[in-house]
Amino acid sequence: MSGEEAWLRGKCSHKDCGREHRIWLPETIASSNDTRTPSSTGRSDVSLHHWCVLCGCIQNISDDRPKKMGYWINILSKMGREYSLTQSQKRLVIKALESNEFFEDMYGTTGSAQQEVFVKIVQNYSKMGENTIDSFIF
Repeated sequence: MSGEEAWLRGKCSHKDCGREHRIWLPETIASSNDTRTPSSTGRSDVSLHHWCVLCGCIQNISDDRPKKMGYWINILSKMGREYSLTQSQKRLVIKALESNEFFEDMYGTTGSAQQEVFVKIVQNYSKMGENTIDSFIF
């Protein structure tokens, strides 16, 4: 399968651009309370980023790393024990997580994006509130 075919199917195998072809991009500021700007810090917050030559996706190099599927399933199991989620609810959540692109492709995904999607999916299949779900996420 060529890179274009992989991109069209949404499952790119991500071929890294290499060290010499990295591009300068702004860094993301993790905290919403952080009011730094290039003028206030005396420097611009940019860094070199790798990117996929097949689909153009920018690699996530922030501290907000995505988690593998096992992490989310373990959280779901803990939630199930404390809030008595049924087996069918857990299966539906896991199936929805597996079909979501944020949990399949770790190259350009952030952990906070995964967390937002996880909360929405769990809320779709249970009556748990956002704060309750967030309390289980480390």
